[in-house]
Amino acid sequence: MSSDTITARRWTASAISVLVVGALVGCASPAPTPTPSETATPVLDAETAQRQMVDAVDAVTTRLGGDWRQRSGPDYAEDCMGSDGRAMARWTSFVTRTGNDGVADQMPTVERGWREQGMTVERWGTASEPTLVGRGGGRLSSISLSVAPGLTAVQSVSLCFPGDADVL
Repeated sequence: MSSDTITARRWTASAISVLVVGALVGCASPAPTPTPSETATPVLDAETAQRQMVDAVDAVTTRLGGDWRQRSGPDYAEDCMGSDGRAMARWTSFVTRTGNDGVADQMPTVERGWREQGMTVERWGTASEPTLVGRGGGRLSSISLSVAPGLTAVQSVSLCFPGDADVL
């Protein structure tokens, strides 16, 4: 078996582990009620929502360093519902990097920064595979930082904005 095949299999296994842990943790905990800043006021336009989301992801990935790869987004839109019941859209982004050296040491600093931005922060997972989830703060719907064996991931969801996700 070639080293490229082994590397691809290891990366795939790590990515699946992150997704499985996230799904299990999400199933184990009730979904939090969205805060008013998540649903009340949509961002004025798609570009502002996207820029705010990208800036938040960049702040985390820059702090942690390393070679990050975009796995989805930041130009992937999905449907969401405005506080008035209108169909709207939001951006999502998912980036990963191999390795997780020093990430656990940086999590308290990341958490503090998110709280200073007005986010509610939850801790999920275990000591060896932690996940931080920040919600609210008026600039994002949510952002998460997750650690799995050999992999670190950041996922973010923008605020809702007027538009049709299928058209974007």
